[in-house]
Order: sequence, then C-alpha cells, then structure tokens
Amino acid sequence: MTATLNTTTPFPKHLLTGLQYAENNFLDEHARHLHLDKQLLRSRYDLNGKKVLDFGCGMGGMTLWYAKNWDCTVHGVDLDPAHVQVAEFLKEKYGLQNVKFHCQDVLEKPLTDKYDFIVLNDVVEHIPMPVLEKIILQLRGSLAEGGVIFLSFPPWRSPYASHVTSAVGLPWCQFLPQKMLYRMIEKKNSHITGAIESDLLSAYKGLNHLTFNRLENLTSKAGLKTRWRKSHCLLNRVPAFKNVNFRVFPLDFLVTKEFVEMSA
Repeated sequence: MTATLNTTTPFPKHLLTGLQYAENNFLDEHARHLHLDKQLLRSRYDLNGKKVLDFGCGMGGMTLWYAKNWDCTVHGVDLDPAHVQVAEFLKEKYGLQNVKFHCQDVLEKPLTDKYDFIVLNDVVEHIPMPVLEKIILQLRGSLAEGGVIFLSFPPWRSPYASHVTSAVGLPWCQFLPQKMLYRMIEKKNSHITGAIESDLLSAYKGLNHLTFNRLENLTSKAGLKTRWRKSHCLLNRVPAFKNVNFRVFPLDFLVTKEFVEMSA
C-alpha cells in the first residue's frame, strides 16, 4: 500500500516504515522512547511566541509536535535527505504552517538565524566528536539573548545506548567484544529509513560513545553552561525514587537517558 499526499503525489514505498515511525512520534504522547522528553518539555518550557530550532530533526516527529502544541515557529534541520522528505510529507498531511524543514550541512552552510530554544533530541550521540564540537560552537552562536539549548541522549553506559538492543535482545550489548557484536547485529540486521545510515549495523557504527562528561567538555569550550540536568534511571520507575538522580558507579549503568539544559 502506498501512502499519498493530497491523493495525487505518491509517497516512496521504501520510506513508509520511517513515515509510520515519525507519525507515531508526532501523535502519540506516550511514544516509547519519547514520553519522558515530552513530559519534561511540557513541564519546563513555555514555547509560545518562541523561535525554535530542532537540530538533527530526523523525520520531523518531534518538530511537528512542537509546532502543534505551542504557538511558536519551528525550524527543523537535518543532514539526511530521506529524513527531510518524510518530515515534509507529514507537514503537508497535517497542514502545519508554523514549521519549516531544511536538509542542510551547517558546517558547509552555517545557520544565520537566532533562536530562543534549540533542541537536540536523540541526535548528539550520532555525530562524530570532532564534528559535534564544531556544531555545538555554531549552535552557541545561534542562540538569541536569553535562549537555551535542550539536549537528550542515552549515555554510553545505558542499557539501550547501542540502539540495537531490540534487535539483538541484549541490553548493554555495546560492551561485548566488537566482532561478536557485529556478528549478532548482522544476523538481525534490517533496513532503517535514511540515506546516510540505512541499516542497523551502520547506525551502530556511527555512534560516538557519548557520556555527559564528554558532552560537557565540548559545551564548556563553546561557552555554554549546564543550568539543569536530569539523569533518568531504571530505578526511577519505583515511586519512592521517581525524582532521584542515580549517577554514581555502578548505578550510572542504569541511567537510560540524560536530559540537559544549557545556556550561554
């Protein structure tokens, strides 16, 4: 079955899985890996009247969510043309006028606007560290006065940091011998939507093993300061521990996601 835009423009079949994934991320408030992000964003920020940059927006699920839930203008930027194609389709499908998407390498074509709120959702762990350092510096220059940067990512010690846990069936699999893990991924390897990373193995190989300390080292060089941080841990599922940050060894291996707010 082929999805269509305005009943006349066929949507590429090889992007349908990505389309379904992005649409679910947009519409489902309880999307598995995004419900915490959405809860924190709703509770901490009022984006009404703000100019928002969703950097590394992927297929636009969260970008569209910002545009739908706040009276703001949203700019989604991603390096992968397949991702932007999906995002543009969903924008037209839902008729959102306060959002735009660009396929752009910001190191070759730098950002020129200033933004009140810059968000990097599950993207920083996919960028090579030398490149990430340059991008963070540029994003620092793209902050409007009083603006903030919000980042979320699974730290490298996370049980799910490999991004292939579901396929391999083993949390913390990133700590297995590399050749063994590669063989395990290859047995379960599958296509994912993307022109740059098109399967699970390439996605895993593209990870930069990011930790909060490594991130803060880059951001401090760019003149950014951490204003707030939440380390979400498996133990937070216990009501008595809901708001506790477990960051010390060995409990840091149970942290599933880091949420960080930074400013100049």
